[in-house]
Amino acid sequence: MKAATLTVLFVIIFALTVMLCEGRIEGKAERCSCQKKAQERVRPALVKSLVIFPPSGSCAKTEIILTLKQGMKVCLNPEGNQGQKFLSGNKQKKKSKGQHNKIQNKNKPQD
Repeated sequence: MKAATLTVLFVIIFALTVMLCEGRIEGKAERCSCQKKAQERVRPALVKSLVIFPPSGSCAKTEIILTLKQGMKVCLNPEGNQGQKFLSGNKQKKKSKGQHNKIQNKNKPQD
């Protein structure tokens, strides 16, 4: 083959490789559980349980997923007032658990 043909072929392959790599980097698909707009408020009496997912490699957002007593799952906006209360309450629980364990360990008799 001629040098010009090889050069053109190399440029085409290089351009395709760059386009594919760029598409993967910029077009990373987030696999968040909450795809739709999250609700601002949910009546606490309807909530059966809640799960808080911190940001991760698959989803850059904090997600709060409530399971209602009817079995339906609802996303709660973590930036809304109620979402912030759930998040701060979750942090308080973690802090108090850690302090509770420290107190228990202090009260244990040493061998």
